[in-house]
Amino acid sequence: MEDYLIHTRESFDKIADSFDREDYSNEILQWMRSEVYEIYSHYFKEGDTLLELNAGTGIDAIALASRGIKVFATDISGRMINNLRTKIRKENLDNFIKTDILPFDDISRLNESNFDGAISNFGGLNCINNFYNLSKDLADKIKPGGRFVASVMNSFCPWEILYFLSKGKPSEAFRRFRNNGIEANLSQHKIKSFYFSPKEFASQYKEHFELERISSLGLFTPPPYLYGIYYKAKFLVKLFMKTDHLIKGIFPFNRIGDHFIIVLKRKLRDRI
Repeated sequence: MEDYLIHTRESFDKIADSFDREDYSNEILQWMRSEVYEIYSHYFKEGDTLLELNAGTGIDAIALASRGIKVFATDISGRMINNLRTKIRKENLDNFIKTDILPFDDISRLNESNFDGAISNFGGLNCINNFYNLSKDLADKIKPGGRFVASVMNSFCPWEILYFLSKGKPSEAFRRFRNNGIEANLSQHKIKSFYFSPKEFASQYKEHFELERISSLGLFTPPPYLYGIYYKAKFLVKLFMKTDHLIKGIFPFNRIGDHFIIVLKRKLRDRI
């Protein structure tokens, strides 16, 4: 494992115990999560089995399990997965959620396959910049015709550009365009992060997947790290949320924003 990924694992271990509290207290993040869940509901149904990447403490896995969907949840952070296992025992979800401590490059180690789909939420995939192995491994694990739904941090975020320009920080305003990534803040810890346009991201999966859908997530709505704006201008931010919901799938708006949600369909052919 590369040194920066070891650091990433250690950083997520450190924030595991405060993760849920910070997540649930962020109104912008909760709105974003509801937008992602709407897309999950469109593609996945009761009885399906999903592979989850960067599952964290299992917020999404538990939400999906409550809808009768089985989830195999994986994450690089052992502390995150241990917290999820505690939740599984507490809520008696052993029949719906399985877990394993796995980085992206070890997905091939899973004995399970024939998943109806896979998910990755809120920028976990921005922790790496080469998806060749992951694309092949996901193709091996997902049924032909199954969907991979990922929420990814976009390289073009107008809010971030305008915010940092207003603070007189041009280097920060355009930091997402750096090809070698940046050291991004995560609850006072630094995480190596890479940013992609929807086109760049989809191109790395094109051998095994075809692009089906792109939705913007947070074009007019401020990024979650600017959640203080929500409390200062709640009515306006809620209006932004409604606007984002209406235009999220319309070109060219769906190509820009804090995140994008991308749906990739496993190609209907023999697996490679």
